[in-house]
Amino acid sequence: MSNLNLPNSPAIVLEGVLAELRERLVRLLSEAAEFVGKLHGEGAQDKQRLRDAADDLREMFLLVAVIGEFNAGKSTFINALLGEPFLPMGITPTTDAIELVRYAPVANRTPKLREGAAIREWEHPGTGGTGIAIVDTPGTGSVFQQHEEIAKAFLHRSDLVIFIISAKRAFADTERLYLELARNYGKKIVVVINQADLLDESERQQVREFVRQQIDQLLGLRPPIFMVSAKQALQRAYQGGVFAALREAPAEDSTGILALAAHLRQTFEQVPPAKQKLLTRLSLLRGVLKRHEESLNARLALIGQDADAAHALEREIEQHAAGLDRQLEAALKEIRAVIDGVLLRGGRFMEKHLSIVRAAFRGIDRQKLAELFDREVLADSLTRLAAAQENYVNALVDGGRAYWRGIIERLSKLEAILREEATGMDAAQYADQRAALQAALTMADIELRAYTDHAVLEAIESNFDQNVRTFIYGTIAGIGGAFGLLVSALTAAATPGALLPPLGVITLAIGAVALPVGGGVAFLTSQRARKDALKQLEARLSELEKTYREALSRITIAERSRMTSYGKQILAPVFSQLGTLVSRYREQQTQLGFLMARVDELEKALDAL
Repeated sequence: MSNLNLPNSPAIVLEGVLAELRERLVRLLSEAAEFVGKLHGEGAQDKQRLRDAADDLREMFLLVAVIGEFNAGKSTFINALLGEPFLPMGITPTTDAIELVRYAPVANRTPKLREGAAIREWEHPGTGGTGIAIVDTPGTGSVFQQHEEIAKAFLHRSDLVIFIISAKRAFADTERLYLELARNYGKKIVVVINQADLLDESERQQVREFVRQQIDQLLGLRPPIFMVSAKQALQRAYQGGVFAALREAPAEDSTGILALAAHLRQTFEQVPPAKQKLLTRLSLLRGVLKRHEESLNARLALIGQDADAAHALEREIEQHAAGLDRQLEAALKEIRAVIDGVLLRGGRFMEKHLSIVRAAFRGIDRQKLAELFDREVLADSLTRLAAAQENYVNALVDGGRAYWRGIIERLSKLEAILREEATGMDAAQYADQRAALQAALTMADIELRAYTDHAVLEAIESNFDQNVRTFIYGTIAGIGGAFGLLVSALTAAATPGALLPPLGVITLAIGAVALPVGGGVAFLTSQRARKDALKQLEARLSELEKTYREALSRITIAERSRMTSYGKQILAPVFSQLGTLVSRYREQQTQLGFLMARVDELEKALDAL
């Protein structure tokens, strides 16, 4: 909206220090408008808001904006303040433009159209005093989107907001949103619950308390709240308006309108309208600058300085690598426990089943021994080993998936920031930075899909399955070989004289000596066979453990290498390129600081008056 200057309407006249402070504030608003217009987010909208604020200061009218949902009775309320049906009223959303009623000694019932008929300017002596203008806005929550936009566009220009709420449907969502917007602009707010004549006394108290709680809990505001019946007040038709009626000190007022008028008059008298005008514009400027300062701080926290970002990334990789090492050690510890159990049971198995007597008299059933070995020694060990490696791989896959999702989220935020800053950047520089971000996002997405598609898990499981099969076949073959050696030794011991010709007593004597000797040799051979078999089992298990350790370590090293490689070769250069944004944000912070300091100076000067 452009300047609403109305030269024929009485305005606030400024002289001396106030006039000088107004000029300083107008210059500050203009400079701030140009500055925020170059910023991201609502920079362009805030530029227009601050320009509007500077224009309003040049004409010096105290704007009292009446906001509320359509059919809440805003036009009726303003007419009640004026003491007559001055503005159009109806049951449909009648106000489709800004109705601005200026103070004038004599009412002018023919509005002047401004801004392509978007603003209708009236004159009336009942606005509350010289320099005070009452603004009727289109209803919020209207089916006409244009009405919403007009009301919202004018809200920042007001100096005092009277928010009208219907007693029949107190505190709708749109009312909360507009109150929040008024709060963010730093506006003084008065809440009026209209149509109180439709409620009895107990219902009035309930509605008032409900509205008070909602505003306090949802918005952290505690504005004054008045219950009025604008319809009854208008029917009473206070001569010259309610502000004039206050001078007559009426004995009672069932409509509640005079209590509200008294509060408004006290507000006008506590701080002169001229000073209020300057303070509200300062408050608007402070709110706009504060919002952009918070946005800059959030962006700097996300990006960080170039060196800080690189170091943070390195620390993140190191922490993730440390987590991988801890997971690896836990998995290897579990595998070691399983293998120790197999070795212990293997020793018992040797003692139990490698028996001289049994071998001599019953022979050896290799197939049965293999079955016993599988049941008594291996048991569920292979299943537990497979579970240990699978749990580790799953943890590795889940951790990698979470890691790359985090990387993609971070890069997406940076890309959004870069896209917002594009208008203020050199085209070639923006293209280079955007390309680097896209390359990093693509690479991270490829890695994430690899985990999601289980490609890593399937490759690892295939490798382990082959190792386990090799162990089983090798172990059974080794045990079978040990049993074969034992059988050969026992057979030789059991028939020591079979190769000697019968030579009578000499042969008998020799046989008597050879039998115990051969038996002893067979016994020693069987013991050695047991030890050899146990050593062979231990060697096989050590080889299997080594295979697991090497495979899991190789996976871990590859995972760490992949993260380190992409982190340093792709992500770090991205942060380096975005360092230019960090420098820009720092410079903008400094400029914001200078502007805020000037706001503080002006505010102190006004407070001193």
